[in-house]
Amino acid sequence: MDIVDSQIHFGPGGVEEVMSAMDALGIASALVDEAWLGVGGQMPHYRPSEGVRRMVAPTAEIASLMHPDRFSFLLRIDRRDPEMRSIIRLAGQNGNARALRISPGLTKADIDALATGGYDALFAAAADAGLAVFVAIPGNAPVLRSSIEKFPDVQFVIDHCGLPVSREALEATLRSLDWNEQAPEFSDETPEAALANVLKLAHLPNVAIKWAHTQKAFDIPNYPFAGLRPQLRSAIGAFGADRIMWASDISANKSGNSWAELLFWLIDNPDLSQAEREAILGGTARRILNWQK
Repeated sequence: MDIVDSQIHFGPGGVEEVMSAMDALGIASALVDEAWLGVGGQMPHYRPSEGVRRMVAPTAEIASLMHPDRFSFLLRIDRRDPEMRSIIRLAGQNGNARALRISPGLTKADIDALATGGYDALFAAAADAGLAVFVAIPGNAPVLRSSIEKFPDVQFVIDHCGLPVSREALEATLRSLDWNEQAPEFSDETPEAALANVLKLAHLPNVAIKWAHTQKAFDIPNYPFAGLRPQLRSAIGAFGADRIMWASDISANKSGNSWAELLFWLIDNPDLSQAEREAILGGTARRILNWQK
């Protein structure tokens, strides 16, 4: 089976070790979101002006140049960067940069900007560059609806099924990133209710979901996670397996499960057809990222 992990983190270094682990598990390829989790939890970046973070992915870019069949990467974009359009255009010309990533769900200012068109220029540039946009928007996925509708030529991917995280976890993330900004407000929805809201977006053809961190969100920690099968089936019923992509996010996984457990619960899931399994574990990512073997 052609298996693609649609989110891992590494850098600086660590490429050979990650590739060895992938070989042991039978993972053909991985999409890298570079994060230096072992070096203060930082996303590598420059600060070209006050309040602007220009993210870079040096380790991921080297890995994808050396092993283009094994690694591609996405690039995080700051909507406030005065060179945003140029950065996105250049990313689109880079054969190994497959997507952009934004995190409007991390701060109140960014979630408000998303709701009021503050990301429109970024989405327009993504459409011009032909790049998918991964969106980290925990617990607030309905705010993304108007953008999905306004930009039908942009392929949106909702990170981690749009499931909520605790305020404590979000504030800890902001502190680790050295972002002195206010976190957005969350509703008191259960994970089931939040997932139901995400599934209401499924009629929009240009949105997909990244299946990750569900063990933690639904508090189902024990392999083979049989309690997650109904949630996955409801997602398949709404989106179809060809708009769901698997990610381990193993380097940031908080459930305590191994990379193998996060993978093999799907490989061995008796509720999945072979076609569904192949789509979720690789086919969807290959198509959306335009990344052929």
